[in-house]
Amino acid sequence: MTVKKQFEYDPFKSDFQQQSHQIYRTLRDVHPVYHNEERGFWAISRFADVWAATLDLDALTTEGMEEAKALKPMLNFLDPPRHDQLRALVSRAFTFRRVQEMEPKIRRIARELIEDFTGRGECELLEDYAIPLPGRIIAEMIGVPPDRREEFLGYTRAIALGDQSKSLTASIRDPAEKIYTEFGLLIEERLERRQDDLMSALIDAEIDGDRLTKDEIEGFCFQLIIAGNDTTTTLIGNGAVLLEQHPDQLALLAREPGRIPNAVEEMLRFEPPAQALPRRARRDFELHGQTIPEDARVLLVWAAANLDEREFEDPERFDVERKIKRHLALGHGTHFCLGASLARLEARVAFEELLARIPEYAVTRPPEWITSRWLRGHEEIRISF
Repeated sequence: MTVKKQFEYDPFKSDFQQQSHQIYRTLRDVHPVYHNEERGFWAISRFADVWAATLDLDALTTEGMEEAKALKPMLNFLDPPRHDQLRALVSRAFTFRRVQEMEPKIRRIARELIEDFTGRGECELLEDYAIPLPGRIIAEMIGVPPDRREEFLGYTRAIALGDQSKSLTASIRDPAEKIYTEFGLLIEERLERRQDDLMSALIDAEIDGDRLTKDEIEGFCFQLIIAGNDTTTTLIGNGAVLLEQHPDQLALLAREPGRIPNAVEEMLRFEPPAQALPRRARRDFELHGQTIPEDARVLLVWAAANLDEREFEDPERFDVERKIKRHLALGHGTHFCLGASLARLEARVAFEELLARIPEYAVTRPPEWITSRWLRGHEEIRISF
C-alpha cells in the first residue's frame, strides 16, 4: 500500500526552487492559509489576501522578527511612527528627480561593463554585468570608496547565499558583522570629513532635534546595500534567462526597446527576486476559516501571489507585452520597496544597453537556482553571442 505524499511548502528545501511554480499553484488553490508546523510559520499566498495583509498593520507587524535579532535597526523591521520618520529621511535620496539624474551614470557604467566582455563572445552575465552594475551605483550612493567596493559587495552576496542548514540568525550573522564593521569605519571617516554621499547626510540628519544613532545609520545602509545590490542583480539575471527562453520576445525587445520598461514589470511579476517576506501576528486573526495565532510568523508569499489566476490572465505565461496594472514583486503599503524607482531604472538601462550591443545570445549551460529562503536567482548565467 502506497502512502500519498502530503503537500509541503518549505522554501528551505534544496529542491524547492526547481518546483516552486507548481508548489505555489497548490498553495493558492488548496492551502491559501498554510501552516508548516515543523518550520514554525504560516503562509498567505493568494494575491488579494497578500495585498490586503500588507495594509493591515493592526493584524500584522514587521517588528519582533527573528531576523532582527541578528541585525541592527532597519526599516524592514520597524512599524509607524518610527518607520515613517526614518523612511522620510532616506527617501530624499530616492526622489524621482534624483533617480532620473542618475541615468547617464548608470548608462555609462553599463556600457563600460559590456565593452569589457563583448570582444570575448561569451561572459558570465552575473559577475560581468548584473552584479557590478547596481553594486557600483548603490555603493557610490552610500559612499563606499572604490577600492573597498568589491570586497564589500561580496559580503552582500554572502547574505543571499547564506548556509540554509543554519538558523536564520546564524546564517546572516557573520557577513552582516563584516558589513557593519565596514560601515563603522566609514562613519568614522565621514565624522572627520563629510562628503556628498548618503552616509554624510545620515550623520547630519535630525528627527525632532535628535540625531540618528550609529546603529540606526549602519542599519539604514545595510538595508540599502542589500536591497540595492542583490535584488536588482537577480532581476537582471532572471530577466536575461527568461528572454533567452523566449527568443521571439528577446527579438521584439531588441527591435523595439521602447517595450523594455513593460518587460521589466513582467520579469518582476513572473520571477520576483524576493519570493516571500515575513510578518508577525499582533493578535489572533482569521482567514479562509483558519485562525492564525498571536505571535505567529507569517510569510507573505509575493511570488505565489504574482502567479494567481484570480488576478492575472494565464499567469504562468511569460509575456513582455502583458498589460500589468499591479503586482507584488516590490511589496505594497507601508513597506513598499524604497528603491523601486532606482531598481526599475537600472534594469531598464541594463537591458537597453545589453540588447543594443548583443541582440541575440544563448545560455550555454542550464542555470541552476540558488538555494535560498527568500531570494530566487541563479548561481551563474553563462552566455555566448
